[in-house]
Amino acid sequence: MSGRGRRGRWHWSQALGVVLFGVVVIASAARRASRQGVGTDFHVFWQAGYDFAHGLPLYQPLPGARHFNYPPFAAQVFQVLGLFPLKTAAGLFYVASAGLIIIAVWVSRDIGQRLEPQRPPGARPLALAVLCSAGFMLDNMAHLQVNLLTFVLTLLGVQALLSKREFAAGGWLVAATAIKITPVFFLVWAALRGSRRSLTAIFVFAVLCLMLPTIQRGLPQGSEDLTDYYGSFLQAFAAGGVITNYRNQNLAALVYRTVTPAAAEDVPPYEYAYLPSLAPAAPMIYRVLALAVLAAFLAHLVQLRRAGRQITALEISSVFLTGHLLSGITWRAHLVTLLFVFYAFFALDFSRFGRVGRLALGLAWAGTVVIGLGRDLTGSRIHHYLAGYSVSVWVMLLLFTLSVDWSRRLGPLGRAAPSG
Repeated sequence: MSGRGRRGRWHWSQALGVVLFGVVVIASAARRASRQGVGTDFHVFWQAGYDFAHGLPLYQPLPGARHFNYPPFAAQVFQVLGLFPLKTAAGLFYVASAGLIIIAVWVSRDIGQRLEPQRPPGARPLALAVLCSAGFMLDNMAHLQVNLLTFVLTLLGVQALLSKREFAAGGWLVAATAIKITPVFFLVWAALRGSRRSLTAIFVFAVLCLMLPTIQRGLPQGSEDLTDYYGSFLQAFAAGGVITNYRNQNLAALVYRTVTPAAAEDVPPYEYAYLPSLAPAAPMIYRVLALAVLAAFLAHLVQLRRAGRQITALEISSVFLTGHLLSGITWRAHLVTLLFVFYAFFALDFSRFGRVGRLALGLAWAGTVVIGLGRDLTGSRIHHYLAGYSVSVWVMLLLFTLSVDWSRRLGPLGRAAPSG
């Protein structure tokens, strides 16, 4: 067969793949949209957008509805959803989320190529990262959550900072944080690893995101929205509140599930407290561990800035991991950002590590595979035990430790091996 014929067949195969993908997405969107109603995750976003546009309170849910836990700016953005009936908006949002997955993969690949233009990591690390993070993405799609949106906005901010478009980077990162507070650690990262222009951009866009909802809803309602947001969501975590539900995969949940009896929905046979004698010390243990993670994160960035080190994929991964570990809530659907983290680790060259490094990297790779497994593959009991015993948190702690250590000693994509 001639080269032209092979190219033609390849193009037809691509076209067929795109058509089949579109059919699957549209069919899945229709099925998921038909299940939407009061009490679903998506209804929260749709109702917040409707309430925002009509001057109604944002943080007083309808009977049977879930609570809106996002900043007022998020509700302002969600106004576009309120323009459509609930089920129509859900279908459109599902299709848009499928597109966001493609964008997230593409931007992650672009960041990898920018970090190592001479020797890009190739397709295999990204393919493995997509495969291991697919469960998180599907969970996000099933619940019609906004995590893919904030993930893409964060990636666009990282991409902009790497290309020296620091004002744009500040805009993307502030927008992500104003929709969902978890990416706030990227504002710290951009301020420390960027220039004064980055800091200026963060300040300007932060003020805008605080003011725009108030401008539309008026000063009294805008002030009430901010007060209600703090009082209904942030205050509980600031006061030391912890969600111990087995699905919560953050540092606080790991500590409290280890030392305290299971939550009501996690009763036997799903009991995870294997160190109950430490229950009185749980608050102190968590505070010490959380401060250790935060201190390591900040000291790491300061050290990299002082040394004038180039930004690396592992450094970026450490920021994503810090957000998940220290967030008040980290459901499985929130872990879509591990696509980039897995990509950074799969791109590392195993052959260039010493004995200890190979052992650590092999353990990290094995951990990514384990936490990427979904309930359909593991079964309900194993799924509960993996979540209840905080396997995802332990793996993220390992990845965080390696990210902080190796990003000080490796090249952009781990091309130079560390000692040991």
